[in-house]
Amino acid sequence: MGDNGITSLLILQDREMNLECIERSLEALPRERESIQKKIVGFEEDIESGKQRIKEMEVRGKAIETEMGEVENQALKYKSQQLEVKKNEEYTALTHEIELADAKVSSLEESELKLLYELDDARETQSKDEAEIKEKIEMESRALSRLDEKEANLKNEIDAARQAVGEAEAQVDKQPLSIYRRVARGLKYPIIVPLRDAKCQGCHMRVSAAVEVEARKANEITTCDNCGRIVYWDA
Repeated sequence: MGDNGITSLLILQDREMNLECIERSLEALPRERESIQKKIVGFEEDIESGKQRIKEMEVRGKAIETEMGEVENQALKYKSQQLEVKKNEEYTALTHEIELADAKVSSLEESELKLLYELDDARETQSKDEAEIKEKIEMESRALSRLDEKEANLKNEIDAARQAVGEAEAQVDKQPLSIYRRVARGLKYPIIVPLRDAKCQGCHMRVSAAVEVEARKANEITTCDNCGRIVYWDA
């Protein structure tokens, strides 16, 4: 490799790529943090949803108890009325109402018993699910803590990386640096790539014979005649 500034430019590129990597990692942190926080919120909502289902079942149980008490009270009233009536048809009618009330109470008791079994199962399931979900929340919370540590480390690294870029840039001659900056516009790293088998390792296309010759000579900065990247001969 000749004295065309490629070596110092490669060092600069390497340090700029490192800086860009750190910057991208920092930029990605808010999205990563938001994703984790959404997971935690979702887990918490799952817990609350399970609790709400149990509350709804408990409310239904209380409603059954209330209705049962009302029906039983009504049956007692019918029985009291039976003691006062004198006509057989009235007595028979009240007996029918009492039988209906007793049947209703029996049905409500069955519903209440079924609900109690379901409630026991739901509470047991909720307890198990909640324990598992809380473990997941704890894992995500630890992931958030790791992100905080990562952010602190990256912020420390970025200052050193910027300084390293500045130091590397100071070692590049003005003309090669000017070409490098011009070529870099609109391109993604790497900006400087080797030539192997007469192919640019940036776009992987064959360069012209003239470009290959200039890259071999390494007397001046040479660019790929396809993608525009700076190329050097990889001996």
